[in-house]
Amino acid sequence: MTWKLACFDLDGTLARSSTGLHLAQKIGHGGVMRTLEDGYQAGEVSNIEVARIDGLYYRGLGQADIARMLNDIPVIRDIRKTTDWLAAHGIPSVICTLAWQCVGDYFAQRYGFVGSSGPVLKTDPMGVFTGEVEAHFTEHDKPVFVGSMCQSLGVDLSQVFHVGDSVSDIPLFEAVGYSIALNAHQAAREKARITLDSDSLFDIIGLIPGLDPDARAFS
Repeated sequence: MTWKLACFDLDGTLARSSTGLHLAQKIGHGGVMRTLEDGYQAGEVSNIEVARIDGLYYRGLGQADIARMLNDIPVIRDIRKTTDWLAAHGIPSVICTLAWQCVGDYFAQRYGFVGSSGPVLKTDPMGVFTGEVEAHFTEHDKPVFVGSMCQSLGVDLSQVFHVGDSVSDIPLFEAVGYSIALNAHQAAREKARITLDSDSLFDIIGLIPGLDPDARAFS
């Protein structure tokens, strides 16, 4: 198999914890966000409702504030090593997440991803968040987002692999050519092609058919 696109979830996959909860604790609504996230995992609250309520607390903040608050979030080892290796072998990497797109964009710029999904916070003309959600994004939008990426690259979903850890990754697991449940919840493990528990993202390379972690990059 020739892989053309690598997709990665963010919360629990690249970040070792929830970026939403991490930010909420910094902003001051950690208890509210924990309740919302627990409700989502239990199937009692939709991601649309989570985003609508969480977004209210971002009013008055901007992208620079997001970057500052995310600077100390724990992440899995070897993110940049993995994206650099994939890029050197002709495979761009993208973040496919339900976290805010501004959060995904921060990780994309920091670690070498070509783009990110996620719900969008509305901003005023000065780039300050208004507290409103401009565009929602759910787990069912993940395959749509990746499909649009494939269309722009001229590739097929069967040439994509996705690495994720939770129930929100299942629709994409079912749509792409290969899936890895990394440090994952049981529901994701049951739907992925293979599972992995590791402190290093680079360990996925040896598990994906056709990829050799010892292979040299294209000259």
